[in-house]
Amino acid sequence: MSNPGQPLESYTDRPILTPNTPRNFMRREDRNASLNDATTYIYQSLIDFQGKWYSSSRGPSYFAFPNARYLAVGDKIMNITTNATYLIAAVVTPQGQGGLVTLNAQGAVMPTGEDVLVLEERNTVNFQSSYSRLIQDVPVALWRDTVVYRVKRREPGTVSKHAFEPPVELRPRQREIRPDPIHPGYHDRIMGQWFDNIIQFDCWSVLNNRADDLIEWFEDFMSKYTWVWEKNGINKILYWMRNTDTESSEWRNDLAVRTVNYYFRTEKVFTIKEHDFRQISIYLELGLPYPSGVYNPGIQYEAQPSGYLGIQDQGLLIP
Repeated sequence: MSNPGQPLESYTDRPILTPNTPRNFMRREDRNASLNDATTYIYQSLIDFQGKWYSSSRGPSYFAFPNARYLAVGDKIMNITTNATYLIAAVVTPQGQGGLVTLNAQGAVMPTGEDVLVLEERNTVNFQSSYSRLIQDVPVALWRDTVVYRVKRREPGTVSKHAFEPPVELRPRQREIRPDPIHPGYHDRIMGQWFDNIIQFDCWSVLNNRADDLIEWFEDFMSKYTWVWEKNGINKILYWMRNTDTESSEWRNDLAVRTVNYYFRTEKVFTIKEHDFRQISIYLELGLPYPSGVYNPGIQYEAQPSGYLGIQDQGLLIP
């Protein structure tokens, strides 16, 4: 699990199920993530996904970017590990065919080992909430493939085996009570509520065949990073359905859109700070003027003053 405020883990094609793998590495972490966290994770992972690289046996300046959708001569690639910047000198094989390029290091050291590379923003897929008017009239020459997300359905989470089926958790319930480590005499009551969510992802492009390629690319991305997001607090992610392919001519540019829905199970958790119990006060009001258990209503008894500790209920039978 990554620390809050730091980049998420990256998927790897290397084997991780080794005999010496620590048990807690394979378990999901106990962090909880909201729906907003989920979309933030996707944005961060998209940047990581497109910057994935590996060196080529053709030579020291040959590098492949198999997930990059935009590669052109003169584009910059940043090494955020060493702060070096490289220029693409030549595109040997385009996107979809390996993404092999040659880099000009400009006097810097070529990327090695686990260096993290990031493409320029204009060379990445645009990811945003809803279809913004800021991009609806972008000229075709400047268009970037765009993935738009929106919440299609959100309901209190089920407590059965199947999503959206009753019974559901209609209100927050207590998850845990633990002593407050900072304030003696207080405890923290942890409350939580599950939610079932359907997020719709619209993959927009200027051509139908490119939109088809974009949605397959996005589905591949989602499958590779699901374990990363679940490890960082999303309880469950499932492929839900793909909608009918459509086209739009509402704006200056005719666009093709492909839509896919994913199920996200999230939990909203909050803490209530409470004082520990110090005293329990019980007020007892008798309905009769004599102690409980006395069966002769003809005998009168005086009511005892407040704080009286005598035993009132002995089942006394008066002859």
